[in-house]
Amino acid sequence: MCSFQNREVWNILYIKGFSKKLFIVLIWVIIVVGIYRCSANLTDFDEDTADKVEEREPEKNKEETNLLNSRTIDSIDKKLVPDDQVRVLIMNQGYQGIYHTELVIECSEEMMIDQDGKVLIFPPNSEYILTQKNFEGDNRICITGKNNGRLQLKNIGRNSSAQYRGKLECFPSAEGIVVVNELPVEEYLYSVVPSEMPSAYPEEALKAQAISARTYTYFHKQSFAYPEWEAHMDDSTAFQVYMNCEESPSAINAVNETRNQVLTYGGDIVESFYYSTSSGYNGGAAVWNDTVSAADAYLIESGEELYAADNEEGERAYAQFIDHGNEADVEYHEAWYRWTYNRMLDNNAVKKVLQKLYTLSKTQPQKVRIRSKYLSSNQLPNEKGIGDIRILSRKKSGMVAGIMIETEHFRVSVMTQHVIRQALGCAQDTVTRKDGSSYTMGDLLPSAYFYIEKIYDKNGEKGDTLKQIIIHGAGYGHGCGMSQNGAKRFAEKGLTAAEILAYYYNGEIKAVDELYLTAD
Repeated sequence: MCSFQNREVWNILYIKGFSKKLFIVLIWVIIVVGIYRCSANLTDFDEDTADKVEEREPEKNKEETNLLNSRTIDSIDKKLVPDDQVRVLIMNQGYQGIYHTELVIECSEEMMIDQDGKVLIFPPNSEYILTQKNFEGDNRICITGKNNGRLQLKNIGRNSSAQYRGKLECFPSAEGIVVVNELPVEEYLYSVVPSEMPSAYPEEALKAQAISARTYTYFHKQSFAYPEWEAHMDDSTAFQVYMNCEESPSAINAVNETRNQVLTYGGDIVESFYYSTSSGYNGGAAVWNDTVSAADAYLIESGEELYAADNEEGERAYAQFIDHGNEADVEYHEAWYRWTYNRMLDNNAVKKVLQKLYTLSKTQPQKVRIRSKYLSSNQLPNEKGIGDIRILSRKKSGMVAGIMIETEHFRVSVMTQHVIRQALGCAQDTVTRKDGSSYTMGDLLPSAYFYIEKIYDKNGEKGDTLKQIIIHGAGYGHGCGMSQNGAKRFAEKGLTAAEILAYYYNGEIKAVDELYLTAD
């Protein structure tokens, strides 16, 4: 505040004979000058403060700053902050974990190694070997290629031609080195699309895949899966497979042709799940939750209520559907439309099943419950046989949601499709697909859309020990969202990407920028 408090000025001027009018004019001139100087000082302060804000937040442009300033801090929604960068944590060899003991990195251009402002430059095509000894304290190491040169991680077991765009941020930790790849979303999708869908698939199927993958990316960009390293996702099947296949012209074209397009429902970006092949029905949000909320309405569920009746009639009806299929299903001629898995239950196989169940009960106790009248759960692997495996519940899509495994002394309930697939799957066992081809299974059963044919010991009646099960299954994957082989078949029939997506999801396709600009 500016004011005059020295009354001596008035007295001096009056004594020297200044007229009253002249005195008043002089006073007003002095006041105006004083106000101007105070105003100028305030203006300088505001500009200085604004400059400091810009230094702290160099990536925010004026429009973004205005958008944020127009909202209270409590109401700011992360998804409203436009940002086309994604941060992907790169897992180690075999996707066994997130820590690396050593990284061998090469670039066709000059490679710049930046640690807290100290920059080393390596010539083109030379190897840089990074170990924990290279780090100084907790400082990260940032690696980039000159002229946007791509970086190759040569010792993590990915596709030999995998070239990472953007930059690699490497963090030290007691367990090993953590690597995060930061790059533009669209360039990230150049590798995700061919890693998730064969590049030879029709153009409209690839475009549908690009939109779905982009939507999934922006959905997960709203938070960090790995907060310590500010990574939105990792590069495994837990999110989207990244850099497992070489970029291809058809995949790049699909990404470019659909640039910035995402799926929305009610104005929000959705979590656009997708999977390989359907059983003939879509699982919808029921794949993940027993209770489906209004927010899940973008995921379409189909099927027959009879399948979910949990009675013998429903089980017979679903077994008949599995055995015969429906020729009207778009994937009827796909190899994964139907499959069988024959598993003998000798002593070794039984021990493997029961040991896996015990392990799952420790890691996921809410989904695997072991009960016995007399024995501790750690005695389960010592049981000599399995008396029965039965289905407790299934959804109307046919998906099995609960099973019961019984031994002489134990009952084990297993819930949710993913854990059921873990419990019944066996790595390296063979699955026979509809076209007669063989597939070597990983840790998961191909899907949870199946019924079980049981073969008993001795008299072949229930109550005896199971000696063999034949799982008659359908589809590949969790069954929620878009079927990729369904998308292929629809594209072959002439459907556009938008029409394909409309079959699998409720909602609209919108531009990411439009969502940012129109959000309240």
